[in-house]
Amino acid sequence: MLLSVENLSVSYGGIRALKGISFNVEEGEIVTLIGANGAGKITTLKTICGLVRPQSGAITYQGTPLEKASPHQIVAKGISQVPEGRRVFTRLTVIENLEMGAYTRNKNEQRQSLEQVFARLPRLQERKNQLAGTLSGGEQQMLAMGRALMSRP
Repeated sequence: MLLSVENLSVSYGGIRALKGISFNVEEGEIVTLIGANGAGKITTLKTICGLVRPQSGAITYQGTPLEKASPHQIVAKGISQVPEGRRVFTRLTVIENLEMGAYTRNKNEQRQSLEQVFARLPRLQERKNQLAGTLSGGEQQMLAMGRALMSRP
C-alpha cells in the first residue's frame, strides 16, 4: 500500500469539514477526488500534506504514519501538491522557484531534479533566468508543477 487514509475526520473550529474519509492508493494507481465545492477535496489533500491536522483517523505512506509529521517531513518523503491558481513566487526567477521545491534535498539531488524537470518541461529551461511573474499563465502553471516535481514525488 502506497498511501492509506483511514476514517479521517477534520474540523475547522466547530465546523466538520471531513467525517470518516477512507481510501487507499496502490503504487502506480491514479485516484481522483471528485465532489462539489465544499465537499472536502482540498481539506483532504491539505491534511495528507500536513497543512491541516486531523481530529481523528490515520494517514500512512509506505507504512509510515503521517498524521503527526510536519509538512517539510512529508515533502521529504515525496508527497507534494500543486495548488490551484498558479501560485509561484513572482519576484523570483524560474530557477529560484524550482529550487524552492527541492529545499529538503541536498545540492546533488537538487541538480538531478532540476535536470529531470527541464527534460520534462523544456520551456522552463528556456525561461530559467526570467522572473516568474513575467511568465504567461500556462507557463506559471507549468512552473508550479515543476516546483512540485523537484521534491521527487
